[in-house]
Amino acid sequence: MHAYDFWTTTGTVDSGTYPIASLTLQPSEKATANQMQMMFPSAMTVEERLAVADRVLAGVQQWRDGIAEAATRRRTVETELAEAHAKIARLEAEPGDGDGGES
Repeated sequence: MHAYDFWTTTGTVDSGTYPIASLTLQPSEKATANQMQMMFPSAMTVEERLAVADRVLAGVQQWRDGIAEAATRRRTVETELAEAHAKIARLEAEPGDGDGGES
């Protein structure tokens, strides 16, 4: 099964407690949004469930870290661009010899 949907700011993640220990992902509050609910077979031991949960957590952490790195790069570029614009404005405002070159 493949289900595709777009996360929105209203998306939710919900989890049930052991022994059910379900995990529900709903990317949007829209009525038409897909919802995914994951549960464990009743025969799976708690240790096996923990191992699965650890793998899911590691995958989600890697996903989150990639997004965080992109956000940091974007903020850095935006900051550097703003600083460059400010420097250009300062240089343009300085009285010079009129030829546009450096003194």
